[in-house]
Amino acid sequence: MEKRFRNFGLLVVALGALAGGLFVRLPNRTDYSGVESPEIAANYSEALSVIEDNYIAPVDHEKVAESSIQGMLWALDPHSSFFNREELKKLYEEQSSRFFGIGVSILQHRDGVYVQSVVSGTPAEKAGLRYGDKFVEIDGKNSEKWTSAEVSKNVRGVRGSLVKIKIDRASEANPIEMELTRDGVPFPSVRNFFMLRDGTGYIGLTGGFQETTSEELDRAITELKKSGMKNLILDLRGNPGGLLPQAIEVSSRFIPRGQTIVSVKGRSRFSKSEDLRAVGSRVENFPLVVLINGFSASASESPKCLTLPA
Repeated sequence: MEKRFRNFGLLVVALGALAGGLFVRLPNRTDYSGVESPEIAANYSEALSVIEDNYIAPVDHEKVAESSIQGMLWALDPHSSFFNREELKKLYEEQSSRFFGIGVSILQHRDGVYVQSVVSGTPAEKAGLRYGDKFVEIDGKNSEKWTSAEVSKNVRGVRGSLVKIKIDRASEANPIEMELTRDGVPFPSVRNFFMLRDGTGYIGLTGGFQETTSEELDRAITELKKSGMKNLILDLRGNPGGLLPQAIEVSSRFIPRGQTIVSVKGRSRFSKSEDLRAVGSRVENFPLVVLINGFSASASESPKCLTLPA
């Protein structure tokens, strides 16, 4: 049982460090050379044995092991997380800024999962899904008690495949059934940008740091400059982080080349310490305000620490 747990635990552990976007895979061995390690392993094995002998129902060992790993990481800090194979696949899809699904942003409430927004030009918009629609059935399976992760997993799939959904809408007496064809769904980092008054532009970089983040930022800045932007508000509120190289690229738009942006340090012999510096030659030189909140974390902590001329 202990061996099975170790093998499952070595699947993948993703650690969100200060700068964010750092994925650390454990080495293909378990080191019990320390004094406490054998005791910890023995305690865990004993706990599993007690559960197996006394729990009323069959034990889902994979679920128990997964939650144990997650519990260990949460004891470190709020940003260290475990990803199983399915979750890691979803993460990679999102970081590529595109995945295959129906094109909705969803939000979980006490009584179910609801549509929060619909992405323009996607199957969801074409089918007529709206803000506030509640998922009650997906491909014939009752989804009223599902989590948002379960809904997301079931509406995503192979491009061109069909998914049947049933939703509750406040304005309709009966549930509405729809059949949608899965297609590519953009997952942008820059969710919106526009001009305010007095030459001030706004860019909402709230969708994390993905593969296309710096390109999206460049396009937004270019368009706002055409509209007379002289000052910029960069909104990082709720930005959960993502790819560290993209955080460096974004910071480099405002920091001179060669200046240190963030230092990355590790304790294990598999990691190295290094200073990551601004790259490129394009530097914007206008007053900037960066908006953050308690949910601005990981990779978004690099741009939010900018010191700029005003």
